Amino acid sequence: MEKFKNILKMHGIRPNSNRVSLLKHLTENNKAYSLCQLHQLLKEKMDRTTVYRILILLTEKDILQKIPCTDGNLLFTLKTTNKEIKNSPKFRCKCCQKVEVLPDLPIEYLNDLTGKNINFETIAVEGYCKDCHV
Repeated sequence: MEKFKNILKMHGIRPNSNRVSLLKHLTENNKAYSLCQLHQLLKEKMDRTTVYRILILLTEKDILQKIPCTDGNLLFTLKTTNKEIKNSPKFRCKCCQKVEVLPDLPIEYLNDLTGKNINFETIAVEGYCKDCHV
């Protein structure tokens, strides 16, 4: 628990039990969660509004990132801090919700984007991982 409190403190956030619980849950596995999914997992500890407010706070403080889905939902996952993979697209399994970093985009493609302000963290490819492939 101390690890999660320190992460929050490093980002200028006062740690409380709800924030620590949500961060701990997101850190335990490499999955992305919607607001509804997190609320279902944590509903005994906090209400939906509290979960939403914590997600927004952690996103604004650069701890979490939002991943848009083709169905219109937003998923939240821990933000990548490794600068080498920060601008890489992500893969999200539609079944198990695991998020993986994909290889960098080809340099020719990136050169065509010169002068455009692109947020690479929101580029997500959806499909089924090897474990869930049907």
